[in-house]
Amino acid sequence: MSEHTEAAHADLLAAITEALSLPLPSIAAVDERDYHRLLERRVLAVRTTLEANRSHTRDPRLAANLIRIRTAEEPVTYTPWKGERDGGAR
Repeated sequence: MSEHTEAAHADLLAAITEALSLPLPSIAAVDERDYHRLLERRVLAVRTTLEANRSHTRDPRLAANLIRIRTAEEPVTYTPWKGERDGGAR
């Protein structure tokens, strides 16, 4: 695998990680529900993008770009959890 191809695959993995790394929701039921729904939509977007890429283009750069576009179309709209760190209250 060439360095260019390795970089494209690394970028694809970064796009997947970014799409699925959501901030935890507050403890409000509506925020927890919205978090799970958003995560499900993003997982579906990543899965369908990867499947289409595998079946058709096989270009990781295109898949990474599409994942980022679809992630931007589904922003976080719930209230993220804001807790103390380093042993503080949760």
